[in-house]
Amino acid sequence: MVEKRTFLDFFNDPSPALNVKFSNVAEEESREVLVKNILGSPIDKKGKKYIESICKDVRLNDFFEFYTTHDGFEFCKPVYPDNYLKTPLFKLISSLNISNFNKQYIKGGKWAWSIDLNKSKTLYRGNDTWVAFAEIGQGPACLTIFLTGENAGCIYLVAPQPAFNILKPIAKTFNLFLDRVAKDPAAFLRLVRSYVVMQGTDGQNYGLIPVEYLSNSNEQKIV
Repeated sequence: MVEKRTFLDFFNDPSPALNVKFSNVAEEESREVLVKNILGSPIDKKGKKYIESICKDVRLNDFFEFYTTHDGFEFCKPVYPDNYLKTPLFKLISSLNISNFNKQYIKGGKWAWSIDLNKSKTLYRGNDTWVAFAEIGQGPACLTIFLTGENAGCIYLVAPQPAFNILKPIAKTFNLFLDRVAKDPAAFLRLVRSYVVMQGTDGQNYGLIPVEYLSNSNEQKIV
């Protein structure tokens, strides 16, 4: 029996890569892009104090515990070939940067429209508090976690054009969320519409769909 992988196991992959396509057409041949998964350092005192200040509900314990050991991460950051943008497809914001990152989504923020102009407004503009803690690609898509209320501890996706009902959580706890990513990273990236961006010879950017995650690529490039 193959042992189940945890999310943290992906940060030990020797040569991770993504197979990507321009479309979901089965006949299209995929191309391989080498990526890096970078895990943050243990949290410092100032960062821990901030995380403690927002994690008052016991349903946030797993979120708090993860941050005390790993203060952020970058997941699936393209590194080769060179004509791919070196932007992580999924980034956990470090503790001391969460507050500023979150300001972009509150009323009056740069990306507040991604909440206010769709049905998620009813969820986020009520009495319950939440923070945006993870960036999807180059934004404005992000992940949020509720700090109070009946949804405390639940993970939600903020997306301008969601492909599913974003009034329902993608996971009810932080650990269940990590398990969902670990089960099939490419499927999670497709779910949140995080694309690998290739810079074409015409100067335009093209988004490619992740179709498969490889823990040990055949491409042995020094990156």
